[in-house]
Amino acid sequence: MKILDDYLRQLPIALQRIVGHVGSLFLGLVMALLMSYVLYRIGLPSKPFIYVAF
Repeated sequence: MKILDDYLRQLPIALQRIVGHVGSLFLGLVMALLMSYVLYRIGLPSKPFIYVAF
């Protein structure tokens, strides 16, 4: 991480802000997809309906 941090500090301030915003947006999208998948899996029944009916 130190190598990446040193590289980012060498960039101009405007480009640092853009990279920060893009990284934040990407991380937010990944977290949203992960949370939606977790909530989807929680909502599924533990047994398939076919086994519950018999």
